[in-house]
Amino acid sequence: MLALEDVFEGFCSTCMTECQPPLGAESSSRLSCLLDLLEVLVALRIELKLNVSLCKRVLSVILPQALNLMSVPVPYFVKKQVILVLKRCLLYKAGEDFLPSPHNLFNQQDAALDEELAVLATTLLNAVQQGWLLQVPSCGRSSSFGGANEGSEPGPDLVILGAASLSVLKALEIQFRNKACGGIGQGDAEFSEMPVYMAHLLNFLKRHLGWKEPVHFCEWVSLTFIEQDDDMLEVAKSLLQMYLHNPRLHSSTSGDENDIWKLPSHQCGMNPHCIFLLLLKNVLFDASVLLDFLISSETCFLEYFVRYLKLLKEDWPQFSLTCTFLDKSACLQVPSVANISDCPPQTVDMSRAQECSPHVDTSMVSGPKNDKQSLLSHCESSSSLGALQRLVEYDSSEDSESETSSNEPCLIIAQREGADSSYIDKQMKKLGLTSMCSAFYSTSASMQAASTTCQALGIQRQSAQCLVDLQEAISRLHRKKLFPYNPSALLKLLSHVCALSKG
Repeated sequence: MLALEDVFEGFCSTCMTECQPPLGAESSSRLSCLLDLLEVLVALRIELKLNVSLCKRVLSVILPQALNLMSVPVPYFVKKQVILVLKRCLLYKAGEDFLPSPHNLFNQQDAALDEELAVLATTLLNAVQQGWLLQVPSCGRSSSFGGANEGSEPGPDLVILGAASLSVLKALEIQFRNKACGGIGQGDAEFSEMPVYMAHLLNFLKRHLGWKEPVHFCEWVSLTFIEQDDDMLEVAKSLLQMYLHNPRLHSSTSGDENDIWKLPSHQCGMNPHCIFLLLLKNVLFDASVLLDFLISSETCFLEYFVRYLKLLKEDWPQFSLTCTFLDKSACLQVPSVANISDCPPQTVDMSRAQECSPHVDTSMVSGPKNDKQSLLSHCESSSSLGALQRLVEYDSSEDSESETSSNEPCLIIAQREGADSSYIDKQMKKLGLTSMCSAFYSTSASMQAASTTCQALGIQRQSAQCLVDLQEAISRLHRKKLFPYNPSALLKLLSHVCALSKG
């Protein structure tokens, strides 16, 4: 009599290999349910540490077979589900969508489980070398999972692209860790095959993302994971981990920013300084977003950030060279005032203006020439990740009040044709509006000067100021006992880095 695991393995193998077109809706649904069952078994293996043969076979035998579904004529949503299940298994997060509590990663990993995942990782990397990534599809973004694609948006499906990329990176990290622990030489081991796999990954993404020359390969993290913060930080952490333990990736340069591009870490798209700077650019150098990441339990930002700050403390000259290189390239362009002012003015009624900024006295913009001016929408201090609540406003102390007033939305008054500019300037001064806001809708010469001033700040200065703001915000919350954990070690690292930026 065959054992249960043998029967189940044969059943799964049959379902995954005998998918003949046309595959009906019932067969597709059955295949999707099978993938759900496989994830449940992996989740039981990780969460409950069930060291039973059936659960072990899923990771080491059945899921590797599921990779072949990329070349089988099955519906797109099934292939997408395969990639997502693969990603969650390699991240030790199988079943995160239906388990009652999040995983405790530090207590779940064991030697037997690592061996099973190593088999899955090796199978995936072997498939990548044979062109498996070229079989991964990327249809238009759709609002429905497994439903009709009639409402799909233009552009690639960043979810499947990100999941495939993160799966390859985690497989690389697992294989690298196994080689490092396998007694190869003394100390850290070099993973010489890494550039080969990264070349496959970058070609795959370049094909779907439509990169235009010149290409800065380190952009791929920001472009692929712009909508997925948690996965983006997982990628940044994995790349940083492999970078730190592979001396070939961070060989020294001559000190010329033009030589930075020749570094293997840039050619492989995994330079940690570029990735961190592009991350800051994505959040508009807003320290409150980083603060939110640090407090959130849904991302690995704290672990990544501490490791990167330790690197930054020892590698500040390379960071400065990278900033100079990015300033001279077209990769990081500061939005100019002229581009912002291209947006057409929108009139906002006074009730809406008072709702956005309750401290604005609407009587101040009334008067005999009220028909000559309009109140525009406020300048939001937001990021590409969405407007976030300022954590410093949790308390009602004097510090919080002063900070609230300094971070209030800035209202812009636009001048219509024929309006009295002196009257508008007078009212703007009463409202406490800055000259930078008024420059948005001023003359073209003023806009050009404001744009030049903004760009003159430089990436390094903006990054340093962001870290200084973050340090001050953490210190404030810690003093008020509002920070969820003891940030003393983190503050010490930030202080060291901020001191380097001022040196």
